[in-house]
Amino acid sequence: MEEHLSANLMTPKRQLVKAEPGLRRELLLDSQQLKLIRAVYEQSPQTYDAATKAAVNIAQVVRQTVDFAPTSADSPLLNAVKVASREATNCFGHAIIASECLEQLGIEHCISYANQHAMVTLFDRGSERAFLLDVATEELCCDMTGVLGSGAPNPLDQLAMGELRAVNTFFSGELLKRLPPSIDRQKFMSSRPWLSFDAIDAAQSHEHKPRNRILQFLTLPSVPGRMLLIQQYNAARQVGSGDIETASKELSELSGLYLDVDSRNGLKEVDELCRRLILAGKYDEVIDLAAMVDESLVPDDKSKNKLFLPDIMRKIARQTENKELAWRAIKLYEENPPNSLRNGKLAAARKLLDNL
Repeated sequence: MEEHLSANLMTPKRQLVKAEPGLRRELLLDSQQLKLIRAVYEQSPQTYDAATKAAVNIAQVVRQTVDFAPTSADSPLLNAVKVASREATNCFGHAIIASECLEQLGIEHCISYANQHAMVTLFDRGSERAFLLDVATEELCCDMTGVLGSGAPNPLDQLAMGELRAVNTFFSGELLKRLPPSIDRQKFMSSRPWLSFDAIDAAQSHEHKPRNRILQFLTLPSVPGRMLLIQQYNAARQVGSGDIETASKELSELSGLYLDVDSRNGLKEVDELCRRLILAGKYDEVIDLAAMVDESLVPDDKSKNKLFLPDIMRKIARQTENKELAWRAIKLYEENPPNSLRNGKLAAARKLLDNL
């Protein structure tokens, strides 16, 4: 059985006790606060509304237990010891800890992901309502009914049909309308860059496009969602520390589930890992990794991400003078709709095959 990320966490966090010495610290999962939230929920009708109220209270307890710390180059692995020692974690850690607390109450919930950001979500089958628990941000522990696009079934229905993950669109502009009028929306967004891809366009053209606030929104059941967040996050940290073989092995297991596949993020992390593996001559591992990414793309992806796998095959074919790999790259390019980018890469692959 996997150890809970929150297993060693004490609440409240040390800095709160320092400010108010009379406070007593106790293990989060066995804390009086969590027991009280559980008792209130169990004595309620245990409706969707009761569940969302309990979730908001849990998010408050989590914020009193750990600080938010953005991911940086020297961020440690996500594990129970590190989180308890630092009393700080990123959005992945906040979502996981809140999920573990919700699990203690028996509240059905999901783990969702958008633009490299993790959160907890609750959905009501009967009313089609939806609730967001962006744990570290109190204002975004709120109703999000109508924020998900109507072009796909709601996440619970998709998961019930056997999908490994649900795929929806997330309209962050609609979510911002739920904020109190007193909040400066521009400042709020600038400190929470996951809500928009505006920063990318601003750097390139100083324009803000409506589509920048339409995000790819992926949802998983709570337990596999937590495990996926830890595995993907820790693999990224292993790349940063130079342990590329372990990172490659961990990521290659995520076929069909890898989360960071929105084309606007450019597959940067996995592309860098592939580059380093190629330099190390780990060609089979690179192809496994690229295949994992290809199988994780959302069904309607028409972006350049669809060319990632044949691009990797073409690079390795050129380096190893492998005709079969060049031929496989050509076949994959041909499966994609014609456009100038695809046509240029296809021509390069054909030329490579002719020269081998």
